[in-house]
Amino acid sequence: MRLKIFLLIIATALITAWTEAQETFPARITRWVDGDTAQIRVLGTPPKGIAPYEVVRLLGINAPEIGEPFSEEATTYFRTLTMGKTVYVELSPWEFRDIYSRLLAYLWVDTPEGRLMVNEALLRAGLARLLVYFPDREKYYCQFVHALTLAQVEKKNVWGKYLEPVSLGELESNPLPYVLEVATVVFEVSRVGQDQEGWSLWAAQSCYGFRAILQPAPCDDGWLQPVLEKNLVGKRIAVTGEIQWDSLANGPCIFVRFPEQILFLEEEK
Repeated sequence: MRLKIFLLIIATALITAWTEAQETFPARITRWVDGDTAQIRVLGTPPKGIAPYEVVRLLGINAPEIGEPFSEEATTYFRTLTMGKTVYVELSPWEFRDIYSRLLAYLWVDTPEGRLMVNEALLRAGLARLLVYFPDREKYYCQFVHALTLAQVEKKNVWGKYLEPVSLGELESNPLPYVLEVATVVFEVSRVGQDQEGWSLWAAQSCYGFRAILQPAPCDDGWLQPVLEKNLVGKRIAVTGEIQWDSLANGPCIFVRFPEQILFLEEEK
């Protein structure tokens, strides 16, 4: 009986904490530490467990550290979005604070186009990378991945090292500089196949077995079937994304999660 009562108390506490985390509370930013961290002053009476002044760490993203390329641009963009405005703080339903006692939160701000999430806006501007440890717990995961993908396709800021498309020959003649960078790779499809990683578009005449792995984000997989129905073998395509290469056995690849990453060059005629 005592165990049941104890479990009921724990469950009630967790439900209460989760409910409170879904609500937002208003604040003003008093200092921008960097592109993903800021000090806030709570407007009005702070919610339970929240102090009048807090340091907030934006969830789901990782902006460049101070001194790294684009760190100043990220901080400036963060400041521009929020300076002089009321921000609405939404806490994580899973973990309120990190090991540094910073609040883990999504920040929202009103704009002429509607309410905007600052976390997502930084990803969309190419001024932050995705930082999600548990995608199944992240309520905005699909939004974040899509914003990141669009920034990469448009080669914005941190993703702008290789602005021009590269041929498969250029990539494979000196592949190491491209690994973990975003590039647009142009190649001819030799075959379309499926394995444990998903459907793949294999590149013709590849020295290392380069391929584009079609792995839709969980929120948007409707585009996959129309792509697979195309007769792509022998056709030239341009695929944009982060070059991954885990081992020589697997070869380099790009994971394609959204249709914006693929351009069918033969259709341009």
